[in-house]
Amino acid sequence: MHQALVCLSRIAACAAIAVAIFVSRTAAAQDRPRGDWNVTLGAGAAVRPTYEGSDHYIVSPVPFVNVIWRDMVSLGVDGLSTYWRHENLRIGGGLTFATGRWQSSGTFQQGDGRLTGMGDIPAALGLKGFADYKLGPAILNVSLTKFTANGNDGVLVNFGIGMPYKLTETLSVRASVSADWADQSYMQTYFGVTPTQSINSGYAQYNAGAGIKDVGLGLGLTQQFGPHWALVTNGRLSRLTGDAENSPIVFSKTQALLMSAFTYHF
Repeated sequence: MHQALVCLSRIAACAAIAVAIFVSRTAAAQDRPRGDWNVTLGAGAAVRPTYEGSDHYIVSPVPFVNVIWRDMVSLGVDGLSTYWRHENLRIGGGLTFATGRWQSSGTFQQGDGRLTGMGDIPAALGLKGFADYKLGPAILNVSLTKFTANGNDGVLVNFGIGMPYKLTETLSVRASVSADWADQSYMQTYFGVTPTQSINSGYAQYNAGAGIKDVGLGLGLTQQFGPHWALVTNGRLSRLTGDAENSPIVFSKTQALLMSAFTYHF
């Protein structure tokens, strides 16, 4: 039972972290809370690939948590952060979490049987630094994350531009463009095939080097229902590039994510 609960929590966390990363790359980075505390809770669902490079999709539950204290410390599904803000510039760091990858599916875990023989990628704590700058209507952002698990210790760097826009008093839209660069360790972990993995899985041996992993477009809508309730819908379409797209375990170079959640702001 304990193992089942752990696996179930990882399923939810995987979708939630992906959504949180997308949200943080757009409008959320420059939202200023009022008062000491700014708390938003919610729940919804996300449609996502079974793994990065898959052409099979699954539906996962999404918890939505965002707690900000004095515009200095934030806690959400993407981790714990502390930051400093000066006018349009924000710089910070913190801890995040990568859920890893499963090679098979079960009652309480969502993997992909086509990865059988590749082995699981362990979950990993990530050390993250980030900065964003508001330039006119646009928000420029960059982040660097170093993962720390044995077997999942790569570096991931994200560059992005987001542009929030208020369509009406209750409806706002957020558009974004982003790219991810990964080091050799990260690329080999998620897209490479070692000699042992090749024997066990049947895929050809493949060495994945550092480079741009993907580029993506995002679009989000937030519909307010009074001062507390809101419906948040986010979508992201990305394209694997370089050594990532040429991996033998990639069945689709185009990856999509769609999430929707009802939230309550305290």
